[in-house]
Amino acid sequence: MPSAPPSPIASTPTRVDDYYSADEQPYVDKDGVTRFPTPEPAVPASALPPNVAPGMLDIGPPPDGGRDAWLVVLGCFLHLFCIFGFITSYGQLVPYYITHQLEGYSRSTVLWGGTVQTLMVFGVSVFMGRYFDVHGARTLIISGTVLATIALIGLAFSKEFYQIFLSNAAFGLAGGIVYSPATAVAGHWFLKRRAEAVGFIVAGSGLGGVMYPIMLKEMLEKLSFRDTILIIMGFNLVLMLPACFWMKARLPPRAPPPLSALKKPWRESRYVFLCLGTACYAMNIMSPYFNAGILAQGNKTSPEIVAYAVAILQAGSFVGRIAAGRLADRYGVWLVFGAIPFATSVTLFAFWVGPVGTAPTIIGLVLYGAFSGGWFTLAAAATAAISPMEEIGSRIGMMWNGIALPMLIGPVVTGRLIEIGDNTFKYAGIWVGCTMFLAGLLSIGPLAVGFLQRRGGKDMQGDHVEAVSTTDAETAPESKTPGASSCGKKQGQS
Repeated sequence: MPSAPPSPIASTPTRVDDYYSADEQPYVDKDGVTRFPTPEPAVPASALPPNVAPGMLDIGPPPDGGRDAWLVVLGCFLHLFCIFGFITSYGQLVPYYITHQLEGYSRSTVLWGGTVQTLMVFGVSVFMGRYFDVHGARTLIISGTVLATIALIGLAFSKEFYQIFLSNAAFGLAGGIVYSPATAVAGHWFLKRRAEAVGFIVAGSGLGGVMYPIMLKEMLEKLSFRDTILIIMGFNLVLMLPACFWMKARLPPRAPPPLSALKKPWRESRYVFLCLGTACYAMNIMSPYFNAGILAQGNKTSPEIVAYAVAILQAGSFVGRIAAGRLADRYGVWLVFGAIPFATSVTLFAFWVGPVGTAPTIIGLVLYGAFSGGWFTLAAAATAAISPMEEIGSRIGMMWNGIALPMLIGPVVTGRLIEIGDNTFKYAGIWVGCTMFLAGLLSIGPLAVGFLQRRGGKDMQGDHVEAVSTTDAETAPESKTPGASSCGKKQGQS
């Protein structure tokens, strides 16, 4: 059977160099964006993709700043602040559910409401990343805003377990619609400062994680559950609605790649190691967030520390998300990303397993928050560093999709181990610490592969040719992937 003719969109060059002759001199406009002056593109208008004007092809390299770029970053920051601030604060609601709507249910059962949120967030990421690569972020951001609002209204009126479960699932789906484009869009606007931009975006969820537990605690003491959730809904809508209008597409629309293209990254050993490591780390990343109060209570700290344990942990997460981006830009994303799981494991065994005093409890909460927050920041940046620009969204989406099922299982197992350990984190801490250490071993796989490739002087067959740099001084080999040469060398360093 003869093959179908190539799509006019897919066959159209995507790099500026493919449209403009070499003797045309670029210039920098008032916004700091590199432009290429030419009255006529090298490709005739009849050959352009549908809905793409010739002027849209003059995109140049990522501007690494400017008003539009930072408004996109701010909009993503606000969405993650609202959505993930609420999701990661589920641990603050667990004691309330157990004594009110879900009285008589076990802790491990109540935790299903939180785990289904994380399942939905990351379970749909591969589809959202694919949509983002083709159409951009705006439609996804608007859809996520609408669904999150509806889900909170439903939660406010929920009284039975299944109602709470379904409302949380819908809110998690809203988070999944938003998360992949929010963490991938920085790759379109930033190159040298990509890790810093992603760090700022992801810090939104850390800051939200500090504020939402405090807001929930204070309001639930004075207001009904329904009024509390409706106030949270209105607060979220006020912040997320303006951000919907700040999303701007930088790359022109293109044809969706065939589904068979999703197989390509899985032939790359570095990407496979990355996904295995992230799945193992993410399996229990939310377990301490959901059970921070159990740690504080088991260590016989004051009621105030128990009440604000989630907020203390989230404060560390906020700092870690900001610091990780800065450290990655200075020392290399993979050097920092590979070290985080080991540091997390040491923290868990030192502060979360045996009984400790009040000060070590607080230190353990802050350190775990910092390391886990830094990991959330760099997971997307590490994926982007070994991905061609036109595949960033799909690859990040598949990476997040791969952690969905482990994140569903991990906290439930942890909750059961807490019950076995007489409501202490003793056995749960050992379980979580071991999974983090294994994640560290898997996470350094891409570093080892990159080292062997450089030492052997050739790339492993099937691997994307951009090297994984461990310092900013290392030089990545030239990419052979169409559309990636404009960012190849520095993309591996960001």
